[in-house]
Amino acid sequence: MSLTFNAARALRDGGIDACAALDSALARMLAELPSEHHAEVKLAMARTLAAVMDETINKAVAAFAELSPDEETWREVVKSQAMKRAM
Repeated sequence: MSLTFNAARALRDGGIDACAALDSALARMLAELPSEHHAEVKLAMARTLAAVMDETINKAVAAFAELSPDEETWREVVKSQAMKRAM
């Protein structure tokens, strides 16, 4: 797949947003599940997060290394995407 810079940024940002949503869902789920199920759920979520990252963030960064997100970028993307959905 050949990506333009803006398409790669949108792909990266979508991946970051998806990872943040999955992380939030995991926290809520763990609060509701008995502890004996935590390891199984965490492993399933880790596999899901890895797949999302591989298909989105990693592809965007492979196309444009400058899109590699640091912690600040990650936070900014999560906040901006959440605000867009809230409108």
